[in-house]
Amino acid sequence: MNEMLKTSFAGRLAVFVAFLALGLIFKNGIFHNVAWSFYGLCMIAYPCWPKAWDHGDHKKLTLGSRIAGVLAVVIGLITRFGV
Repeated sequence: MNEMLKTSFAGRLAVFVAFLALGLIFKNGIFHNVAWSFYGLCMIAYPCWPKAWDHGDHKKLTLGSRIAGVLAVVIGLITRFGV
């Protein structure tokens, strides 16, 4: 399970960077918004945190990760990066 989460984090980071690169290449801000929204939804569905923080309470870490995911989705929905 732990190995799957590492791969999941690397995969979502690669997709995030790919969408940002597409936004830069095509000069279209919608890719940036999709990247932020996708990353936020992934953080809500599969919360993760740095290994250095793993000594803390996992319920609080999960809640903090999900709150960060909600903020990322809000950033993706209300900002206009292409303008």
